[in-house]
Amino acid sequence: MDHNPKWAIFVINLQRAPHRWRAVSQRLNALGLQYQRIDAVDGRQLSQQQLQQLIDHERARKDYHSPLSASEVGCYLSHLKAWQAIIDHDLDFAIVLEDDVVFSDNFAIVPPCIASIAEPWDVIKLAAPHKQQRTQVLGEFSSFRWVSYRKPPLGACAQAVSKQGATKILAQRRQVFRPVDVDLQWQDELGLRIRGLTPYTVDHSHTHESDIFRIAGRHETLNRPFQRLKNKIKLQLDSMRARRNTHPQSR
Repeated sequence: MDHNPKWAIFVINLQRAPHRWRAVSQRLNALGLQYQRIDAVDGRQLSQQQLQQLIDHERARKDYHSPLSASEVGCYLSHLKAWQAIIDHDLDFAIVLEDDVVFSDNFAIVPPCIASIAEPWDVIKLAAPHKQQRTQVLGEFSSFRWVSYRKPPLGACAQAVSKQGATKILAQRRQVFRPVDVDLQWQDELGLRIRGLTPYTVDHSHTHESDIFRIAGRHETLNRPFQRLKNKIKLQLDSMRARRNTHPQSR
């Protein structure tokens, strides 16, 4: 990355949620950070015709265990907008936040820390609001550990995305078939170098319930347990194969 990389903080916010915008703005202002709003795609406003065009139904049946909801599609499209903005503004990277997050004080040093990282990367996880995943420590930057994942953690509430990473994802996701956070777990399929900075500096606020879980009822939608197990095994095998290719001496 350049010695003086160009970066921004993007906050994804639904127009019908000004209370969330006020809350996250106050937190970022208190940390002395500048940020920009990304107008989120409202899944409620997508027509059935639009959903038919936006979802890759064949891959959704094959590669995910539940029907995608309109809110999950809207969430993914909102992240695509943020990633496109990285390219449109010719940024080296952006920190992409959802609007229902809280920050530790250390979040203020995250942007310059990321700017100092010389190793190529595509996505950096800054939060793991759900299940923790195993990490391998690759090094240290400032007060953070630089880690890699066998399986990146779920949740897309806070992550940095490089211009190269945004380009890779946008080229492959003209239609969607998995929720955005699930899709990013398939780092090898997408050809992404996903890293993390731990301890994480961002979490869900838990004050405002996530639109995806509240509206879509992600845990209540009809699941295909056999397909879920099959995809879980495939993801594990893909990760093992990628590690062997990266570290052939471990064979």
